[in-house]
Amino acid sequence: MDRHGLAATPAEVEETLAYHREFERKDRAQRARKLEELERRLTADSLAPEERTWLQEFQGTLQRLALYDLEQDRMPPHDREYPQAILARWVEMWKLNRAIYERYGGVVALGAFGPSPHGARAALIADYERQGLLQFADIGLRERVYAMLEQAPSMVVPPDRVDFTPYWKRPIPSSYFPD
Repeated sequence: MDRHGLAATPAEVEETLAYHREFERKDRAQRARKLEELERRLTADSLAPEERTWLQEFQGTLQRLALYDLEQDRMPPHDREYPQAILARWVEMWKLNRAIYERYGGVVALGAFGPSPHGARAALIADYERQGLLQFADIGLRERVYAMLEQAPSMVVPPDRVDFTPYWKRPIPSSYFPD
């Protein structure tokens, strides 16, 4: 990682940590506003039974999250924050994914944690094998690895939409709650 400039720097880890702190602050404020809104809406006599049930379930979820926040606030600050080592790995993963994609290109999958350079990983493995940097002692394992790498991802990012900008460098969404 260090050799290729992919190691997370203290400044990058701090930037990621600052994003998480700000996200949590905004998230709590948003949930508090939504809980107040739900409580007002639930006072209306004109709500249909299905809507009232849905709003009450949503209210219960937000109340449980508020209790969880209170429990977290009682913990020492160092126990509440993401460990820096975990955030460093996140930074390095994003840097590595971007570097592999920039070198090898290929199809990009949309994964649970953002863009994943699916095609680039396959090209990297093939390149390392050609160079003798990677050898498979078991031909069956090699075939399974290549079969997995050649399988098309279930969700593909269109080439003109590929963006390896990490989430902590993007604006925090203003809202993710339905109205």
